[in-house]
Amino acid sequence: MWTDIAYVVLLILCVFFGFYYNRIDDPDVKKWIGTFFGLALTAIVSGNDTLHPVIFTLINAIIITKISPKKCHLYSFAFSFFDLLIVSRLGNYVGLSVLSTHTNLILMILTLKLSGLAFEINAASNAPPDDVKGENSEALKDIGILDVFHYGFSYMGLLTGPYYRYRTYWDHLYRPFHKYVDPWPLTLFKLKQTGCFIVLFLITNYLYPVKYVLTEDYAQRSLFYRHFYMYLTFAVFRLRMYIGMGLAECACQMAGLGVYPSSSNPVQGLGPRDYKTAVMISQSPEKLKTVEYNFDTVYNMDIARLEKCYDVRTAMKAWNGCVQYWFGVYVYKRFPFKSLRTVVTLTLSAVWHGWSPGYFICICQIPIFMLVNDLIVKYYRRSKENSIAKMIWLALGWYERTTCMAYLGVSFLLLDFGDSLHFYKQIYFSDHIITLLLYIACCCYKPYAPKEAKEIEDKDK
Repeated sequence: MWTDIAYVVLLILCVFFGFYYNRIDDPDVKKWIGTFFGLALTAIVSGNDTLHPVIFTLINAIIITKISPKKCHLYSFAFSFFDLLIVSRLGNYVGLSVLSTHTNLILMILTLKLSGLAFEINAASNAPPDDVKGENSEALKDIGILDVFHYGFSYMGLLTGPYYRYRTYWDHLYRPFHKYVDPWPLTLFKLKQTGCFIVLFLITNYLYPVKYVLTEDYAQRSLFYRHFYMYLTFAVFRLRMYIGMGLAECACQMAGLGVYPSSSNPVQGLGPRDYKTAVMISQSPEKLKTVEYNFDTVYNMDIARLEKCYDVRTAMKAWNGCVQYWFGVYVYKRFPFKSLRTVVTLTLSAVWHGWSPGYFICICQIPIFMLVNDLIVKYYRRSKENSIAKMIWLALGWYERTTCMAYLGVSFLLLDFGDSLHFYKQIYFSDHIITLLLYIACCCYKPYAPKEAKEIEDKDK
């Protein structure tokens, strides 16, 4: 508990450090101050383990700057995940020290950032002639070892994310967008929101601890209570994530990181989809004063979208969106065997979190629930507006999305295989059974489901 409080205090410190950092005009001075502060944070949370992230970054910097752009991403990816998954987490089996939890979190973010930078460099070497997305942007020219260090240890997002590209980091130094936005009103709103989440978290975490599901008292409760309790534990977990991610986003905002013109269509993780528009605006003093800006690039948790959506896919995109972007672009889309892309991406996502069985039980079962939810969403969209059928499919979609996250989320929190199995036995694997029954119902309903407009046209032909 005290560790969590200290962590929140450090995140709040990062937020208010932005008042000073964002006012620095000289990019070189800004880089060094951001890096020194990041190293100080690393030393505070890592203690004797501080040297590990430094060496990790140094080796990646050598790979990125000395190996051909055609291959550097493969070497960086292999080294980063080998260090994170084997050296850092299994090193104790050969006599190495076990890294602290917070050092592990820093390495998780560095793994994405540094191997992601190598992927950016590789993409720049294969950029298309028109290059609307700006893959071969000015940011990726003449990157040196110090540049890699500055990007890796810059304090924004170092402790808990979000993931952002090197180009985004470079833009916040050399593009003038941050000078035309006052981030404080938006940050103040988020801080008030986060304050409410903290109060709710302290109350709900005390009343509904996840470990309660392992007690004899829980086993004596009614089946309805045991089933409903998972929604309460997942609500506690959501609040925890909203607090950490919200403060991290505020720190990025206050630093002027991730702000782009709305017309360039910025998205989580990537930045502008239309990078040419962003560059054009950055070179026009008149447009800089008049255009609308947003920080969508560094918004890791879309809370409103997550809480309102009725389908699993939308929930997945809204949850930890910047990290989802990294796995989608650099693993899913690049894996050579299409039939294995989903399995490989989810498995790698699970081990990125850790070797605990609970991560695999949670993440690798998502496609089962997503399959059923996709059918429900399809029938919902085909149903007539304001019809009873549409309301039923909406209710089922919302139930399946909520239950998927809560039901699987308990194993993500318990981590141990035996504990997870014990919990599912206590509720008789109810949501596995309900999901199976819903799948059978959807299959039986298929002949009676309304056809899409395109299907009707094809039939008429």
